[in-house]
Amino acid sequence: MKIKPLIYKCFIASLLGLPLVQSCQADPAPEYKLKAAFIYNFILLTEWPKTVNDSLRVCVIGKSAMDDAINEIDGTEANKRYIRIIRLQNFSNIEACEVLYLGDTDPLDIKNILNKLGELPVLTVSDNVDLVKSGVMINMFPDNRRLVFNVNVESAKHAHLTLSSRLVRLAK
Repeated sequence: MKIKPLIYKCFIASLLGLPLVQSCQADPAPEYKLKAAFIYNFILLTEWPKTVNDSLRVCVIGKSAMDDAINEIDGTEANKRYIRIIRLQNFSNIEACEVLYLGDTDPLDIKNILNKLGELPVLTVSDNVDLVKSGVMINMFPDNRRLVFNVNVESAKHAHLTLSSRLVRLAK
């Protein structure tokens, strides 16, 4: 299964600094599809220390308006592994994740989650700009009608993840 062309086109337009193209705006929730495309590409541009199976677990915690959009990357291939979207009700299984998307999660919970993860190789992603300094590795946010992101390279290094230099250069 391949990522849908519209999502890919929206992602490229955003990365190039172009305003969202008309076809991206026609959908009722283009922002969420674009964020899902960003997550997919973050996965492509991240290297984990070792892989143990052919699936890559993307866990979603907290309420999120992105639920439908993120389902579109479920089952797609990234770096010879298949993405599996897993919804978590609590923090008990976060160690089994390789990517952790933090939806509307309380900042105190974020701190507890990051402490629990410690140095485990889990890429943490959020779309809450208030979490930029919290230790979350990648934060997406709107800026001048574009979706941009910040990268916390130190947090990624602490988790033994290697972020592509392209990903770091594209960050705001």
